[in-house]
Amino acid sequence: MHLLVQSINARTTLDAAEGKNLARLARECFFNHQPLTLDFVNVGQVTQHFCHALLCPLTNEFGADFLKQWLQLKNLSADIGGIMQSALGELDDYFDCLERAQDQITDQEIVSLNSLWLIKARELCRDKPLFARYMLGITDQDLRDAIGRLSLEDIEHIAQSGWLCFAPRVSNHLFAHLNAKQRSSIDVLLTLSGDE
Repeated sequence: MHLLVQSINARTTLDAAEGKNLARLARECFFNHQPLTLDFVNVGQVTQHFCHALLCPLTNEFGADFLKQWLQLKNLSADIGGIMQSALGELDDYFDCLERAQDQITDQEIVSLNSLWLIKARELCRDKPLFARYMLGITDQDLRDAIGRLSLEDIEHIAQSGWLCFAPRVSNHLFAHLNAKQRSSIDVLLTLSGDE
């Protein structure tokens, strides 16, 4: 896939938000076994945060050798090339910080939730994609295909990330309604008796 980076955003200076969006698009391409070319024609400047948001997570997830083959950057100005090189030079620091953060925050309950959700999602994406769409909210066909191809090793790796892999689908209004709902006297008594 060939993507004009400038066509995504009218701004000439790209920051972390654009980097995250491009990283997401790159993941979709890679999961679908498509190489990606990012064309920086007419892009005047990028920030260091853009480079970190784009390159660091992709390098962590896919590895530098994979990216050399599957990700091509074209029409980089000298300034942008220098910023990219500087960001790549800081990858060791990024991975050290990431490892420390994962060591500190890895929560076995989160790992269990991720594992269970990913196993169920893989099963539904493979065998019952309509259920995956409506029960789990995985509306993107490419994402369903990618999840359906996950191996157990992939699931374990993702589950160990320390970050929850899915988000609640219910609206804030439901929780606000439940919290604001008038409690009956029996609810109040049960709450009081539970504290003793």
